[in-house]
Amino acid sequence: MDRAILAVLSKDGRLPNKELADRVGLAASSCLSRVRNLVELGVISGFHAEIDPRQVGLGIRAIVRIKLKEHSREENARFAEVMTNLPQVLHLWLVAGADDYLAEVVAESPDALSDFVLDHVTSDPAVGDTYTTLVFSRWRGPGPVADQPADAG
Repeated sequence: MDRAILAVLSKDGRLPNKELADRVGLAASSCLSRVRNLVELGVISGFHAEIDPRQVGLGIRAIVRIKLKEHSREENARFAEVMTNLPQVLHLWLVAGADDYLAEVVAESPDALSDFVLDHVTSDPAVGDTYTTLVFSRWRGPGPVADQPADAG
């Protein structure tokens, strides 16, 4: 039942509890209790609005691959905090492989993207190398619990 709740909420996190309960076949009070429990357990880590950057004047999206010069825990924590506090950064991933981080960023224009990379990424003393790739289109997958039947839980 919890997976069915998660599948429905992953498509529409603003769904009123009554409608959610109807969709998964539960009483509203039981549904609310389960959702609260999923939040307390950390299975649901938050509810948010997904904003289309293009609709607010940020039509350029890019992935910036970043390699650091050093790899101490302290430097990684500092760098991640700096990056995730920049409004242009949508997501930041610490990754294994040739790069240390992948940053999904948005900007108003190619010039603004260049300024962002030069002013906030390559100028950081921890950064050794970057590689920027423009994103033309993006799709979102269904998520890890999509389309779970109500009796799956």
